[in-house]
Amino acid sequence: MLNSSSKAICSRGFIPNIISVRYRRVNVQKPRKPDHYRAVIETISIPKYPWPKPSDMPWSERCPKPFSKAFKQIENNPYENILAKELRELFEQSAMVAIFHKNPVKGEIDFKTKKTFKMAGMEHVVYGKSTLNLALADTNYAAVLDLFQSHSSIVFSSTSQVPKLLKITKKMPHLILLATIIDGKLLSKNQTIEYGNLVNIDNARAALIGVIQQVNNRCLQTIGQTQLTMVRYLEQYGKSLDINTEKKSTEESD
Repeated sequence: MLNSSSKAICSRGFIPNIISVRYRRVNVQKPRKPDHYRAVIETISIPKYPWPKPSDMPWSERCPKPFSKAFKQIENNPYENILAKELRELFEQSAMVAIFHKNPVKGEIDFKTKKTFKMAGMEHVVYGKSTLNLALADTNYAAVLDLFQSHSSIVFSSTSQVPKLLKITKKMPHLILLATIIDGKLLSKNQTIEYGNLVNIDNARAALIGVIQQVNNRCLQTIGQTQLTMVRYLEQYGKSLDINTEKKSTEESD
């Protein structure tokens, strides 16, 4: 079926309109004078005072924005103080703290991430930079504040379970591990991976005890070797004395 435009073109009474278009360059050197309305608008919009040149202005007036930020007073927020106190307690009570860079994701993925960490015995939280500065400014954890420059998130755990943490983060590409705090020590990403590849602490202790026992046995063997050789020599000397006494007794009897 033909549409209305094709029907109009195919009809006998259709007469095309010819529009002449002039292609010429605009005269930039001698432009045409604007009409009366445009001339009035341009006249009204002329600034009364000239714009100041930055080169003629003093340094204190060229960029007033940093000065306004420097002298800006931050109001004390009671709710932020409560959050900072809770955050400081989490840092002090947790055996493992992992700091991640968080890429923007959908809310559904964010919810699954928190659920996965919660089922693994961890807590995934997100705090603002001002709250972090308020919580960790005067503590031993102030060195980690340089890591919170953009979107960041923190994972807290009451036990040190680094292998499980690394296994979970492999399935979450939107979380990039920056550093960890394990037993009060700050570790980088590579150090955390090396720490996670270590054997279990119980197995390491059992291996250490086995090595200590081997060294103890070797020391006892080396110390007692001289005593054993001396006892052997004394036994041989005693046997030689018995043989000599027997020979003398037989000779005297003869």
